[in-house]
Amino acid sequence: MARLRVALFGTSFARRIQAPGFQGHPGFELVALAGSDAERTRRIAGELGVKGAYADWRELLEREKPDVVAIATPVHLHHPMMLGALAAGCHVLCEKPTAMNLAQAIEMRDAARRAGRVAGINHEFRFLPARALARRLVGEGAIGRPRRAEILGRYAIWPRPDSRGMTWLSDAARGGGILGALGSHHTDCLRTMFGEPASVLATVRVDQPRRGPVAPGEASGVASADDACTLQYGFEGGVGALVDLSACVPYRWERFEVHGEDASLRWDEDGETLWRLVAGREPEVLPIPGELQLPRGADEPMLLAPFRVMVDRLHRAIEHGEPLEPSFAADAVPVQAALDAARASSERGARLAIGQP
Repeated sequence: MARLRVALFGTSFARRIQAPGFQGHPGFELVALAGSDAERTRRIAGELGVKGAYADWRELLEREKPDVVAIATPVHLHHPMMLGALAAGCHVLCEKPTAMNLAQAIEMRDAARRAGRVAGINHEFRFLPARALARRLVGEGAIGRPRRAEILGRYAIWPRPDSRGMTWLSDAARGGGILGALGSHHTDCLRTMFGEPASVLATVRVDQPRRGPVAPGEASGVASADDACTLQYGFEGGVGALVDLSACVPYRWERFEVHGEDASLRWDEDGETLWRLVAGREPEVLPIPGELQLPRGADEPMLLAPFRVMVDRLHRAIEHGEPLEPSFAADAVPVQAALDAARASSERGARLAIGQP
């Protein structure tokens, strides 16, 4: 079987998750990396055993002519990179958040349609076993009519000014912020269970704006991108959902709860254990079906196992024409619409309807 030639745009998350994910699949061959720092990109390419290393992603496209491009860069680069890759005839897997705004996301979607290329968005959290089982159970009516969901996220990114310096993640002009970085995943979680959100009331804010130097010679500054947000989504049928995230605390912890008329479901960050809770009973640990379990290496990053599922789905979509889930058209654009509405709600101080393109 001829392998599809893959190029990675980005050398941080792409190095830890995407590179081993593609290199571990028999249908893909990782042939090139593109990064902003030429020396660092060459070093990482050498460590990964990849021949091509470029500081200019356009040069990579011209010289390497890959079949697939995976984009894992700061958000402001997603739009030009995806349009460039599609124009070069590549299939594309893009990291979340999709783009700087909905208009860009729609343009990216439409370009993929015109090019006839497969376009995916990397919402790999979908494949964590507990979440996948919760989604199935909600769809089967196992908790009765859904009423409410809550997602609480605490992340030790900026608990102090010197915890992490000024990077693109603190810069709104480059698409930084916790709403896009993790609120995109959590919005996707809710919409896969309850359908598209109809409205949102949100505060998107900077609680700890100072970014101090973390090493000699590094610059300090003031963050323009959000480090905390609170979203109250409304869904058709009366379901409400709360997403409350803060990246200014000294610990990391996530909790997910879905409440129905008959029972509740709960899981935590590792996504391995799902509890069912009924009033007057002890919490019940639900067995994860074999087809939803993810084999993991002892020392590998948590997200590598679900990313392998994404990679395999991408391969089947390209080679066999199977529908891709999550896809750019069905998933990336609606999530971007919800994030844009949340930001607008915060600016106006009002609940806003979420239009679905």
